[in-house]
Amino acid sequence: MIIEQINQPLSNEQAIAKQKACNICHVGCLDCHYTPTRERGAHAMSRVPPSANCTGGGRSTFVCHAGTMERRRGDSYLGRDFSEPAGLPEDVHVAKKLVCVDCHETGPGGMGHVERKATCQDCHIEVEQAMAASVHKNLACAACHVKILGGYEMTSWGPGMISSKPNPFKKYSLYYGPQEPPILIKDQKGRWMPTKIWPNSVGGIKETIAPTQGLTFRWPDGETRDAYARLGTFSFPGGNNNYLAWIQVEEVAHPLGKSRTCGSCHDALVQIANVKWRYFDSQGAEPFTGSQQVVADKNGLWVKDIRATSKIDLMEGGKTENFAAWMHLGDIWKTTGDFSIPKSDPVKYRVLDKDTRYALARLDAIDNKLKAKEAKGEDVKKLRRRWKETKAAAVHEPGAIKQMVGELLTDR
Repeated sequence: MIIEQINQPLSNEQAIAKQKACNICHVGCLDCHYTPTRERGAHAMSRVPPSANCTGGGRSTFVCHAGTMERRRGDSYLGRDFSEPAGLPEDVHVAKKLVCVDCHETGPGGMGHVERKATCQDCHIEVEQAMAASVHKNLACAACHVKILGGYEMTSWGPGMISSKPNPFKKYSLYYGPQEPPILIKDQKGRWMPTKIWPNSVGGIKETIAPTQGLTFRWPDGETRDAYARLGTFSFPGGNNNYLAWIQVEEVAHPLGKSRTCGSCHDALVQIANVKWRYFDSQGAEPFTGSQQVVADKNGLWVKDIRATSKIDLMEGGKTENFAAWMHLGDIWKTTGDFSIPKSDPVKYRVLDKDTRYALARLDAIDNKLKAKEAKGEDVKKLRRRWKETKAAAVHEPGAIKQMVGELLTDR
């Protein structure tokens, strides 16, 4: 934070303590490649980092990527005990023994340049081809295949303790819980993607900051697809001076799994994500629970009905204006824009749904016959390839179903 923009005293010692907390995520070689076990010894290394190391390796709750207990977007790959809250589903690729760097390849700088972007095309060629020819060609795979997220559901900066000393900008972010389903928005190039959305505020701001309408992408040219909606500054009696408020909007990519239903997007013009959270920071208040909704429609994006669902017992020195400014700021968490999903033609939708169900039933029957032939040692590789292509088309490009199923039935 720029010192000129705040109206709270911040000493050099406090600034250093705050910066150390921010720098915890910066890693070295051992964080990725150090893999000690009882069998291999205390100094064992692995050439390919296991996925567990990408989420801290169980050695800390403050390092590395989404899925660990101190990460905000909450799109856990490993899920289960690595998700927050614990018990969220693991990505479907975990069972296939794929590790993070199998998909997130290294750039010219080696492991220090692991690519953020990954493509499904290397393994799922049939699906990518079907998608490219379908009405969903401008839809990211994760838009349908990610159905639940964890991580932060609220973030508030205010006075508290950092490194055992008072600091005006303690981060209260341990509002953890599931958000289901992700909200779909268009990225900088008009492609639909799933996002995690939650409210943020920071007190102690000196100047008055005006709101901006709609979303602002942090990287307009698409290096990343994270965005925010700046809501401006607000104040209330007894509060921590001006509060700068914004809505965080971040792209998510895990946990990939079985697709959400077509109706979950196309049965209504309004998107609604239900959120439940539990606050359990070591400062401010004893653990308590709460909930909210994220609503996206043709009129804008709105985080509404934020409320505590259990009693709030303050700790010594705890003040809601510091760790729960949302209780005082009220219904401010909204921005303008069209976030509605285009409604499908109901007649075409019913026809496609019927054709898809028909095709999948026929494909299941063909699959059983192919398995029987494979068990006998018969060479059906070409037919199996055609079956995969047809299966991909059945759920990703329904317009080509009948013809492809007919051709497959004829060839076999």
